[in-house]
Amino acid sequence: MSYDWEKLRKEEWPVLETMTFLDAACVSFAPQRTVRAVKEFADMTARQDEANSSAHHIALDDKRHKAYVEAAKLLNADPEEIALVESTSHGLNIAAQGIELNDGDNIVTTNLEFIQVALPWCVIRKEKNIDIRVCKPADERFTAAAFEPLVDDKTRVLVMSTLEWCNGWQSDMKEIGDFCKERGIYLVVDAVQQLGVTKIDTKACHIDILTAGGHKWLNSPYGTGVLYVNKETLPKLKQSYAGYLNTTVPEGGWGAYWENPAAPSVHDWTFPMTARRFEIGGTSNYTGAIALGESLGLVNEIGIENIEAHVRELASYCMDRIEEIGGTLITHRDPGHFGGIVIARLYDDLDTDRMILKKLHARKIFIAQRFTDYVGGFRISCQYFNNKKDIDTMIEGMKDLIKEIGREPDYKG
Repeated sequence: MSYDWEKLRKEEWPVLETMTFLDAACVSFAPQRTVRAVKEFADMTARQDEANSSAHHIALDDKRHKAYVEAAKLLNADPEEIALVESTSHGLNIAAQGIELNDGDNIVTTNLEFIQVALPWCVIRKEKNIDIRVCKPADERFTAAAFEPLVDDKTRVLVMSTLEWCNGWQSDMKEIGDFCKERGIYLVVDAVQQLGVTKIDTKACHIDILTAGGHKWLNSPYGTGVLYVNKETLPKLKQSYAGYLNTTVPEGGWGAYWENPAAPSVHDWTFPMTARRFEIGGTSNYTGAIALGESLGLVNEIGIENIEAHVRELASYCMDRIEEIGGTLITHRDPGHFGGIVIARLYDDLDTDRMILKKLHARKIFIAQRFTDYVGGFRISCQYFNNKKDIDTMIEGMKDLIKEIGREPDYKG
């Protein structure tokens, strides 16, 4: 299906006329429809359209509904498997607190993760005698075969990114999910660099817990993200928070409960077996939820298959152009194993690459530089609002700076 990407870009992201922006993997811009929804909500908070304040409060809560619906659609998940969280970090902490670990257990992760992925388990390691095992394949490709030597009967969790932030490798979650399910290992994934870019189907691949903040590829930098908890996994997890909005709704709804003279302060509350039991359960970030719902809705309106095809075309074009000017790709070009992130180096001298980055920024050409465990380089984000002209502008900037430096790129890895 063809899509008018230029029309979308012009209508939803006018800011892109003022710069060359290739850094959605850091933090992206909200589309205009999301900005309008936030402004409309701000106006709502300055008035009361409902019959009373209680009804107004309930109406605020109801504004979050679209985010759940659109997240479930994007992930092909059941409604009860979706919750909203503050961020990827929030979701990963819920996973770490929810999975029961005992002395002697181990978790497995990779050497290329963003610090937050393993951080909650690093803290738990101070309280319990658990081992964190790090997968470091020579080819920097994370597969079930790469994880196999690290796994034993004490392995409880495999925690990783679906797409790595510093080399752009997108793992085969079907293969890794099957590997974990067969061995009774919880699979916890950070999908912040993939969700909204390439397809994740929770019916097609086994994932226990997935989380992704909205501020990157989902174009919703308002402090709300998605948490998916497999419905088979839900009963096995310890509840992180106990908030009244997580409980079973009283007969007649909360409005009636608040007006009930017999309402108890102490009660044996029950909690429905849904992912929302892991939310904080109190007054929430309504603005973030509304914004996320709009941005997710845009992804679903375009179609994740259309976005995936467009983003991979842009990423392939970017990789071609980087190699044309003598750059070295860090991102692997394996079909199906890359998304919107392209990592590359120009010079063996890192200070020279840093100087190039600074001068590109001065020209309003925005890319980033990211590393973990000595793997990384320039990080170029090919989002669905980008076009080939953006990449050409970046390449021309790099070519000018190569001439200024006076020697050809020499990074050999």
